[in-house]
Amino acid sequence: MVKRAVDKPGLTDAQQKRAKRYQSMVDRVRNPHSAFEISPGMKGFFVTCNRNREKKSATEVIDLLEEYAAKIYPGLAEEIENEDDEDADENEAEAASGNIEDEIAREVAGIKSKSKPKLFRYLNATIDCLVFIKCHRMIDPEKMVQFIFDDLTKTMQRKTRFTSRLIPAKVTTTSKLDAIVKGSAEVAKNLLAEDAEPTTFALVVNIRYCDDLKRDEVIRAVAGPLDVKHKVDLTNAKYTLVIEAFKSMCTIGLVENYNARKRLNLQTLFDEPAVKNHKASEKDPIDQIDQDGNQADNQNGAKEKAGSKDEIEQNSTS
Repeated sequence: MVKRAVDKPGLTDAQQKRAKRYQSMVDRVRNPHSAFEISPGMKGFFVTCNRNREKKSATEVIDLLEEYAAKIYPGLAEEIENEDDEDADENEAEAASGNIEDEIAREVAGIKSKSKPKLFRYLNATIDCLVFIKCHRMIDPEKMVQFIFDDLTKTMQRKTRFTSRLIPAKVTTTSKLDAIVKGSAEVAKNLLAEDAEPTTFALVVNIRYCDDLKRDEVIRAVAGPLDVKHKVDLTNAKYTLVIEAFKSMCTIGLVENYNARKRLNLQTLFDEPAVKNHKASEKDPIDQIDQDGNQADNQNGAKEKAGSKDEIEQNSTS
């Protein structure tokens, strides 16, 4: 078994820091899929899922997003493919006048781009139970999430198995307080406008693996500008700003009727009693009558048995 650099005894503090940096680079090279791939400026979807089911959750979420993207953005996938074809033609024209090394680099980049999904791509968050799905720049994550939950509430058709929460990431920034405040102002710019009508708002702040970031400080800094014109409502807010900080990154999204949409939890949406009542109402009336009839017959039979038992006891006592 090869000993890791950070496991060697007798290292000073400075040597230990250098060994950790070296070991992280070695691990990244040996296992590139374990690298943290999320960076500021991305937009997409922050997903929570069951433990050890991150890749399966990413697969089913991408399938779900592609299904609804075809409804919300019809023809967008074909438009992006045409853009890629035009870029490929331009690269070929440049390759005719370039050297061999540049041509090989462009061919390798083209092969990599073809192997990736066009509209949505899974990025490793390197945290258990968390998934990040990057989306194309022309897609609005907030609009998609609200449309998906409204449609699933009507149809009550479960389309995911391992996924819990599906949260829009309109802005992705670093997990520094000033960056979060700036990103929140960008996401909630319509609420901060001078002509914005007074409404109710709430904040949902979750922090994971960010020791320097304090939840109370984030709430005070972000809610301060909003509290000037709008009112806080923690039970039934019109708008909810969802802030998810993890490691060195933070995603921010604005959701309307957050609590009414089951806090964007797909499992809660389908596990509540309302779903069972909805499924029961869809049964065939004949089957329902038959079940009720059998139940009534069983109850009558039980009463007859109880009556005969009382008669036997009375006869035995007499």
